[in-house]
This record gives sequence, C-alpha cells and structure tokens, in this order.
Amino acid sequence: MRIALVSDTHIPASLPGLPQALLDRLGEADVILHAGDITSPAVIDQLQEIAPTTAVAGNVDPPETTLRYPASTIVTLSGRRIGLQHGHQRHALQNRYIGYPYDAPEFELFYQAMSTQLPDAKVIVFGHFHSPLIKRWRGILFVNPGSIAPPHAKPTFAWLDLGERIEATVIGLSPRIT
Repeated sequence: MRIALVSDTHIPASLPGLPQALLDRLGEADVILHAGDITSPAVIDQLQEIAPTTAVAGNVDPPETTLRYPASTIVTLSGRRIGLQHGHQRHALQNRYIGYPYDAPEFELFYQAMSTQLPDAKVIVFGHFHSPLIKRWRGILFVNPGSIAPPHAKPTFAWLDLGERIEATVIGLSPRIT
C-alpha cells in the first residue's frame, strides 16, 4: 500500500491552491494522510478526489477546519497502526525543544509526548515544524513530510510504503530534493 503524507498546506494563507506538481504525484497514492495546518477544508475535499484522505487539524487551522477534523487519530492500514497528529504541544513542553534540531537530546521530549499521545502506533506522522524527518525512535517510525507552503525551505511531501517492510521517502517538489 502506498500512502501519501502531506502537511502544512496553509491554503489560501500561503498558497492559492495545491501545487500541480504535488497533485500530479498524488495520483499514485492508495490513501492520503494530511498532518494539519490545512487552513481550508476545501484542500481535503480536493485530496479526497484523488484518494481516500484522513486529516487532522493543526495549530493555525480556523474553526471551520478544527470542527471538521480531530486533533489526532490512529488509522490501521495494511495491519499497521499509524498515528496522525499535527505535532504542536502545550507551550510549556514545546518551549523546551523548539528551535533544536530533530536529533538534539531536547527533542526526546517531543518523541516521548507523541508516542504517549498515539499509543501503540508503529508509525507517527506529524507536521508543524515544516522540516522533513524520517527517524526510528524506540521502535516507532516518525515521519514529518515537511511543508507544502512557503516560506520554510522547499516544498516537500512524503511516501509511506507498507509492504513487508515499512519504508518512508521524502519527495521534493523542486529539483533540489528528491
């Protein structure tokens, strides 16, 4: 099973719509997971036309989005539990690791919080930081597909392939990252 992972689209605040380069690639997806900061529910409606889509709300989503989508969810696909949450935490916790790189000791707090909030997930998909990540931590695969919206870095999304093994790949929507 091939799952497209998307986050931080911020439409229409940062972009007028989903980039055509992304839409062209998503045609390969069996399922799409959106990790929040959707901004407009119309984004999910558009993704649903491509493949079944599950989404969670992010920290900047307006009420029309937060009322439609949960803050977190766990889906089971190909027998694997996949946790989906935007990734923002209470400020008191987040202030202890924000600004550090994903591999800094301070980021252990984030991984611990997410694994507690999404129990028994074998994969945790999140956004929020606009920076892609694929990392195994205590037997859990953490994947941040990065951000579709500017101004942070180049736009990226990710593939999660559920075969005999679980594999994730970040894909750039510019020539720089693939």
